[in-house]
Amino acid sequence: MRTITRSHAIGDLRRELLELVDAEHSLCLVASRRGIFCGGFGRWNDDELEQRLPWILHREPACTRAAAERQANRWMLGSQDARAGELPCDAGRRTSLCAGWDEFYEGELARYYLETCGEKVRVVPDGFAEAEDSVHRPAPV
Repeated sequence: MRTITRSHAIGDLRRELLELVDAEHSLCLVASRRGIFCGGFGRWNDDELEQRLPWILHREPACTRAAAERQANRWMLGSQDARAGELPCDAGRRTSLCAGWDEFYEGELARYYLETCGEKVRVVPDGFAEAEDSVHRPAPV
């Protein structure tokens, strides 16, 4: 099994996930509908979604979950620019929904890597000497 850094894993995941989105479908919506990656909007129950989207649900108290997800999708599209290689995850803590890539531990990234890229890897923090994609420096004398 290969060992790769967190940045390497995120770069590969970003490349694969960008293939699934377009100008009308944010990664959050796609992940929710397909049950992939983090699960997108679908990982939260109605109360949790309401806590994360108060600006939508306070404006329309009778808003259905499907309508809330559609509005949240439109909002998340503002954090996604597939042509520029950016996903909502890249916005990180600038959104109220989640912390983006910072939300995932290395073990979770390894699981998503297997599901998305089809390869079992060990993901280690950036700068970890054992990573195959890290710069190998000669040992100090």
